[in-house]
Amino acid sequence: MTYDSQQGSNRPTWPRALGCSVTSAGLGKERKLMPGAGKTLRVLVVDDDRDGADTLGLLVEELGNHVHVTYGGTSALDVATVFRPDLMLIDLAMPDMDGCHLVGQFRQIPAFAQTQIVAVTGHADQGHKTLAMKAGFDKVLFKPVALKEIKAVLASVVQRGALAGQSPQPAKKRASSQAERRLPINEARKIRKDRESGILTQAESEAAVCEGIIRFQEDYLGGGAEQIRVHFIKDLLVVRILGALTVAERQLVKSLSAEKGRDLIKQVRKHLLETARPMLDSLVHEVAGVKVLSMHHDISTVTGEEVVVFSLTEAPHFF
Repeated sequence: MTYDSQQGSNRPTWPRALGCSVTSAGLGKERKLMPGAGKTLRVLVVDDDRDGADTLGLLVEELGNHVHVTYGGTSALDVATVFRPDLMLIDLAMPDMDGCHLVGQFRQIPAFAQTQIVAVTGHADQGHKTLAMKAGFDKVLFKPVALKEIKAVLASVVQRGALAGQSPQPAKKRASSQAERRLPINEARKIRKDRESGILTQAESEAAVCEGIIRFQEDYLGGGAEQIRVHFIKDLLVVRILGALTVAERQLVKSLSAEKGRDLIKQVRKHLLETARPMLDSLVHEVAGVKVLSMHHDISTVTGEEVVVFSLTEAPHFF
């Protein structure tokens, strides 16, 4: 599961009130009850209430789905373009862009005109429901959201996809990357949620970023590197990827002149990173609590080593 940031303070706060009536604890057995077992939906959760958004995201992921959480409407537009969700769960009342305005923006984008978009709101009245439906939402759920309601929405997306001949993607087998430390982001969220400070250790943050980079490679490159090393150094995040070149890229280097092969691979890799930049930035913000100022990248076609450096707004504070 991956996460996004919102406009405003560089340091996050972690409100304790939950916007969901069910936590993810003890939900492992629910995976077997989910329609379309063995399949996974891409679900985008948008809510400025961090704790409520995180709880809902954990719940949806525990039901066997790939989830991205973003804490503001403005960033959701960029993230959705990269993430390509099958389902969006969007809060109505958000300070930067309210849910009705956001769903209107999505419906104007051809790629999301038919995407299932569900409003999740604490305003449990007919007026807000009518307003949401007119704005373009497919359904409205009222907080606190019950587990059976979430399962029903997920099942409807699976069924609609099946009727359209577009089944959800099978869950991918994770690449056998020899990363030194890996911490699935949903586990990082559970650790953070259990701590009063809501902050990860440096090792946990580095391991969570490592896992995010591995997922990025699987989604965009179709495979993983030999080894990934992640280090926070003051206000910099350095990601060192060993054995980064794919088989196709190695063949390209051999078939073209050294200079042409090098330049082409550098250009393609840079484009892929810039395309996924909103999600990478949001991942760093979520695990370290600071925002990204800039990103710098280089890759060697001789050694196969790739380096990505994120310049941060400030040095992170760790547990």
